[in-house]
Amino acid sequence: MTARARIIDQVGRHLISIGGVGIIAAVMGILFFILFEAYPLFQSADWMKTATLRAPKALVIGMDPYQTVTYIASDEGVDFMRLADGRADGSERPKALEGGRAVSATRSLRDGGLAWGLDDGRVLLSRIDFTLDYSSGKRHVQPQFSAGDLVVLDPRGEAIEHLAYQDEGEGRAAAVGISASGRVLLLVREEEQGLLGPGELVEASHELTSDLVALPRTLLLDRRLRRLLVGMDNGHIAQWKLGDIGDRPQYEGSFAAAETAITALDHVLGDVSIIVGDAEGHVRTWAKVERDGQRVFTLMHELPAHADAVVKLASSLRDKQFLSADASGNIALHHMTSEQTFFSVEGDGPLGDLIMAPKADGFVRIGEDGRLSHYQINNPHPEITLGVLFAQVWYEGYSKEEFVWQSSGGTDEFEPKLSLIPLLFGTVKGTLYALLFALPLAVLAAIYTAEFANPRVRAIVKPMVEVMASLPSVILGFLAGLWLAPLLETRLIGTLLLFPLVPTVVVFGAWCWQLLPAHFVRRATVRWEIYLLIAITLLSTWLAFVLGPAFEEMAFAGSFLGWLRQDLDMAYDQRNCLVVGFAMGFAVVPLIFTICEDALSSIPSHLRAGSLALGATRWQTAVRVVLPMALPGIFSAAMIGFGRAIGETMIVLMATGNTPVMDWNIFNGMRTIAANIAVELPEAPHQGTLYRVLFLSGLLLFVSTFAINTLAEIVRQRLRDRYNRL
Repeated sequence: MTARARIIDQVGRHLISIGGVGIIAAVMGILFFILFEAYPLFQSADWMKTATLRAPKALVIGMDPYQTVTYIASDEGVDFMRLADGRADGSERPKALEGGRAVSATRSLRDGGLAWGLDDGRVLLSRIDFTLDYSSGKRHVQPQFSAGDLVVLDPRGEAIEHLAYQDEGEGRAAAVGISASGRVLLLVREEEQGLLGPGELVEASHELTSDLVALPRTLLLDRRLRRLLVGMDNGHIAQWKLGDIGDRPQYEGSFAAAETAITALDHVLGDVSIIVGDAEGHVRTWAKVERDGQRVFTLMHELPAHADAVVKLASSLRDKQFLSADASGNIALHHMTSEQTFFSVEGDGPLGDLIMAPKADGFVRIGEDGRLSHYQINNPHPEITLGVLFAQVWYEGYSKEEFVWQSSGGTDEFEPKLSLIPLLFGTVKGTLYALLFALPLAVLAAIYTAEFANPRVRAIVKPMVEVMASLPSVILGFLAGLWLAPLLETRLIGTLLLFPLVPTVVVFGAWCWQLLPAHFVRRATVRWEIYLLIAITLLSTWLAFVLGPAFEEMAFAGSFLGWLRQDLDMAYDQRNCLVVGFAMGFAVVPLIFTICEDALSSIPSHLRAGSLALGATRWQTAVRVVLPMALPGIFSAAMIGFGRAIGETMIVLMATGNTPVMDWNIFNGMRTIAANIAVELPEAPHQGTLYRVLFLSGLLLFVSTFAINTLAEIVRQRLRDRYNRL
């Protein structure tokens, strides 16, 4: 070897090594990038106390969305305080509270409402807003207090010891209170729309005490003023449906929510589920669920209990998180849907009030001694656990635990449903139906081309099939969704008849062919066999579509789709798995065919000659000699086709309804992991929960494909070692 040749050889060897290492590094880099993006989903939440301040004794507290200013509502008025340093930021002293006449207070963070319950049965309505000022180049939050009306809630003049207030925001508001003697009183205000603008303000008062069977302890009024709940000391919750302002609320009975007194009530975001805390420290969530044709409150989630009675609940305005606090001042952060308790903060004395930051990134507590503490929370993905991703979860609006993927909704109060099981199911389903169509067709076509076809036919067929692999997936998906799907719907019975009729007619034709004279068969086989086979196949296809309408009329009273819906209760989606099977199978067939044909053609010809010399027919030689020897290659082709089908995106996206349903029905659609990533990722907020879940689903697809290919390679090597010894 010359020096030049050695240099070229060394350079080539190094280039090949660098290329191989580079490919491995690229694959590992992709894997680690996906892991890096998905890993934060499972990081634990953490908290940090940022400030401890002295404040007036509070009835209720609130804060702005940026955790800059907090307000402390006392029996004398409102004091504003900067959370960073405890600096006072003004105060308000309404005349109605002069002399410390307030005995209770309540807030509504959604609309800035604040109300005091006075010792003479009246309620002072007010509002606190936070305005932003950027004139100095920095964000400055300025609180604004607006005193409202002073309304009479209890005509008898008893003190309002517990109070709930909501303003619907469209001219309708309501206040409900518990008087010192345990009476439940409701006041509804509504501003009637006049012809040229706001009209007359109408008020209506109702006493609901007669409906109670035990002493009331706590109140809950939903933001839309449709439902009132009262927790009682016997563990039951009474419920009323609020109607028109002049109508008395409709009492809908009570339900047992605890074995001891109900000590705290609150809504989870959306006002669908309610949080219930009792005197034994239990924390549970309830929601109305369909049972026997009626919607009744049902226990959905139970969180870890406190050691003492639950006295305060504070829910998030961003998600399904909420805080619970017991009589000792211990505070815990929970998430309803995932049933997680992230951390618990030990108390330092009895609690005055508790509030969660509007953005769910912090909370403020104040003790009965006036000590106020501010905490920051870092919990970006509270709704994600392995159970949420891979187990059945009971979501709001559902009657039982289910696997559901629904990442977005019409309102900010939507509860994300991020189970990966429907996507995994859809991936397996689509791949299975595609391979059921493609695998037999490709393998049998490869056997025929390699073992039985005339060399001239083989020289035409193989390149044509290989050219099929170059067709873009988007074109196949476009044709499948817009042309094939409507065509199959109108000729569904004929299409289904293809599967039994074509093989039957071809086999029958082959049997008839054997009955012809031997000299004619030998002469015609070489030249006309392929054309006769094509003619018989086309004839059987034509026959299937001709017989389809008659068979549908005879067996299904003229409507196969109606029979599916009415008798079998099966849905039919125009873009379904049958369409996917044809379209994706068409994309996979060239790949499997090419590898199988190469594997069969690579079998040494002396094995075929030996088999034929011993008296075996060409079919026996193909099945018992060639096929076993080529089995490792055929298995590899099947696995490569599987990998092609499992990662297919555009065909599945365009040829199915792309609905994440879990149903083996071939006439229904599905959603695969790959198609879901293509649909959801462009609209997923960067580094948000959905964004990271999509990367996690991509990681699952990556790992599953890698595992299947590794297993396939192990099986292929063993098969090759086995048949190489023959």
